[in-house]
Amino acid sequence: MKVTEIEIHAGDVDHPYRTVGEISAKVEAATLFLKTPTLEDINFKLQEKAAQLGANAVIKVEYNRGMSQASGVAVVLESDEANWVTEFLEYQR
Repeated sequence: MKVTEIEIHAGDVDHPYRTVGEISAKVEAATLFLKTPTLEDINFKLQEKAAQLGANAVIKVEYNRGMSQASGVAVVLESDEANWVTEFLEYQR
């Protein structure tokens, strides 16, 4: 999975998931001549941190200080196929 494919959600999701950990990210302009951090910049930082933990999504994202800081919960969203297999195996018992 590419880092940019990791989903970002401001709230919770209505989908089964496994929590990997809480993450935070910070983006700063290195000099006065660089652009102000954007939503895309901070989301990319969150995606990088989530990827390091093996997550495929970040939920409950909160932004602070004009999009220069953010925090959220890195999770692994379960696929519908995985849910179907789990339900099938439980039904077989």
